[in-house]
Amino acid sequence: LLNLKSTPDCVPYLIAKKNVSLFTSHKIYSETELHARYEIMLENYCKTVCIEAQTMSDMARKQILPAVAHYAADVARDAAGKKALDTGISCGYEAKLVKKLTAVTESIDTRADALDGAIAKFKTLCDVTEGANFIRDEMLSRMTALRVAADEAETLTAESAWPFPTYGDLLFSVK
Repeated sequence: LLNLKSTPDCVPYLIAKKNVSLFTSHKIYSETELHARYEIMLENYCKTVCIEAQTMSDMARKQILPAVAHYAADVARDAAGKKALDTGISCGYEAKLVKKLTAVTESIDTRADALDGAIAKFKTLCDVTEGANFIRDEMLSRMTALRVAADEAETLTAESAWPFPTYGDLLFSVK
């Protein structure tokens, strides 16, 4: 059996010569119908992933980045307050956390820019097969990279500052 891992890898088999022959010989589909189904499947795939990518970028820019930046500022203010109280307090934890939060914020911003660039490039493509292959080869990897950075930010940010339910909330808080 073939081990095809993505939609753009699978759908072309619908219009492979032996499959077209099978469907047409049994009068299930005509060759024109198979090609139409091929186009529709890839078009739906492209539209769905593009909507997901745009949503992901919006969530990163409008919710995650502001929440993490605000939390980092709160931690920095807390550390400054401790230092103002007693200059001998090290605030090592707070300083390390702010550095990590700043780095992950930069990473999210850079990866969201890369995803936005891929979305813009995708919109210039006219051929559905080319678009689906671009999504598979470029856009999905950028979405994964952004997801990794956002997941790291979630582990560093206090639950009260995170704009979405945590995985624990989703799994264990059935009401």
